[in-house]
Amino acid sequence: MIVLFALLLSVLLAFGRDIKVGFTAVITREDVKTIKDFLDYLSRKTGFSFSPVFARSYDEMDFYLFNGKVDLAYICGAPYVEGHKKYGYYLVAVPLTSDGPYYYSYVITKKDRPYRSILDFEGKPYAFSDPKSNSGSVAPTYFLLKNGYSPTEFFKPLIYTYSHYESIMAVYKGFVEGASVDSIVYEHTSLVAPHITNKLKVIQKFGPFPATPIVASKRIDPNTVKAIKSALLVMHQDEEGRKILKNMGILGFTYLEPKHYETIAHRISYIKKIR
Repeated sequence: MIVLFALLLSVLLAFGRDIKVGFTAVITREDVKTIKDFLDYLSRKTGFSFSPVFARSYDEMDFYLFNGKVDLAYICGAPYVEGHKKYGYYLVAVPLTSDGPYYYSYVITKKDRPYRSILDFEGKPYAFSDPKSNSGSVAPTYFLLKNGYSPTEFFKPLIYTYSHYESIMAVYKGFVEGASVDSIVYEHTSLVAPHITNKLKVIQKFGPFPATPIVASKRIDPNTVKAIKSALLVMHQDEEGRKILKNMGILGFTYLEPKHYETIAHRISYIKKIR
């Protein structure tokens, strides 16, 4: 009886407050309507109230998750690897693409450029997204270090856009010659803004890597997380859910064990060791 009462109390408390969901460069801030539709959908399916919180960087999102300003967050695999150790947040769900629960780091440039590999951009202006982004920094940095190059010395200059979409636009507008971006964001851009990606090309891929996860702060009630996770895992089974997923550039959500992110953890450790 005591256990049942405690469970009921935790659920009632969850219903009584707003659940903050953090977004960074994984979903573009410009697509506010899709984010709203996504959270409204979860609200109808779970009965909880959701609202978005936008962070300018993964460092900022770490701070939000740690201090309770954010309960859940849609982040990158690299911040998850480090945040799980430092702050205790944990996996809730992982997006599905045509490659399964995996994605790539794309090296992109304009179609009329002669580059065939990231190694061809020596001395050229190049864009990373966030320093903690796997696809937008960790994966290409690991590759360059393995080939004897430091990104900050290799590119002239190396800039951080703090958004995969902004990295794509930096290439499109000619501010940089190339960029490393999240394949999910790039493919989504090709659907909603083909006039942009029609001018670009993918010349190299790193991966596959376990996809960018939704994580939960250790501060949020586990029963609340369980209900949200259940809603996410069956989202692809109804027409409304599929429509929202399509607008997000994914096919659905699944769950991966943390061990799948060891490949990213290895790259982070190697980079720290070399630097």
